Amino acid sequence: MNWKKHLKHLVWALAVPMLFVACDDDDNPGGGGDDDQNFRAESGVYVFNQGNQSAGIGGSLSFIDPSTASYRNDVFLLVNGRELGSMLQDGVVLGDNLYIAVNGSNTVEVVNKNTVQSVAQIPTPSDLGGPRDVVTDGEYVYASMYGGYVVRIDPATNEIDNTVQVGPNPEEMAVLGNYLYVVNSDGMNWPPANCSVSKINLDDFTEVKKIEVGNNPNKIVAHAASGKLFVACWGDFYNNPSSLWTIDAASDEATDLQVSVTFMCISGDVLYTIYDSYNGPESVQYVTYNATDNSVLDDAFIPAVTSSNGFVSNLVDSPAGITVNPADGHIFIASYVDDPVNAYTLPSYVYEYNAQGEVQRSYDVGVGAANMLVLE
Repeated sequence: MNWKKHLKHLVWALAVPMLFVACDDDDNPGGGGDDDQNFRAESGVYVFNQGNQSAGIGGSLSFIDPSTASYRNDVFLLVNGRELGSMLQDGVVLGDNLYIAVNGSNTVEVVNKNTVQSVAQIPTPSDLGGPRDVVTDGEYVYASMYGGYVVRIDPATNEIDNTVQVGPNPEEMAVLGNYLYVVNSDGMNWPPANCSVSKINLDDFTEVKKIEVGNNPNKIVAHAASGKLFVACWGDFYNNPSSLWTIDAASDEATDLQVSVTFMCISGDVLYTIYDSYNGPESVQYVTYNATDNSVLDDAFIPAVTSSNGFVSNLVDSPAGITVNPADGHIFIASYVDDPVNAYTLPSYVYEYNAQGEVQRSYDVGVGAANMLVLE
């Protein structure tokens, strides 16, 4: 434990005791309502907790309700009486259902988006690798499979009805126009060499081409208004640094913006990026860009707040994911705890910030929190 950092957070917390108002108690895990079986979510944030497969910790689903400053952990288990599985990755809403990629268990779990009651469990072929990401075009749900494929799920039957081969070890996906874009990380080979973005025509579900990008691409988001995509390439952590790339969907031209990025999300015309150099929270960079012209809007949209005594606050320990609520501009950042030995086996937390980057409250969530989804 970094005791100086621990003391810093302790002093800050004591100075503003009413800041963290999210509740929790023994009778109600996660501070939810008074009847776990009647859990219902109307609006808020779902948190997909990966767990830790090597430590035998299963994945879980948490729900944050900012309107009541409350949260509920293990909501799938509470409602359905069984675990979701191993290594949750992400989720997407289509119609009344939430589709959840469960990588280690080779399933896509389908639940009601409001009640989390199980609707279907879609097994994914083990020879394709486990699902890593799920997206929708409003008609079908698509899951990237780590073995180098993308499968299409028909929501009418909740069955896989088509498969296309892409590049090695695909991660996140994005839909823009009539195409699905898939980042191929080649993460199981080191150093990654076959790094690209697959462009899939949704009419016939075939790969049109592979677009070359930087080393180890992992994240991708689309900006419909400008007709382009942003790709976070993580590099090899040695000679090839991380970098943000753009792809012009009309020309398929890829451009390296030569700025560092680890996590990102897009809301409206604003691209929110986080770069974590792994040198402590004070070294993390929080930069927003105009998604239309790539110009910098704010080079510290989450500012470090330093007191007269030199204590730094307002920052998470180790960012692991970001999302923005388009309704009010509130920013949610998931983080691991400050424990170099046990961070990946201890519960994570989420900070909620207002649109000005001021922390509002903290929520304790499951182990390995990463991706989040705003339920509107």
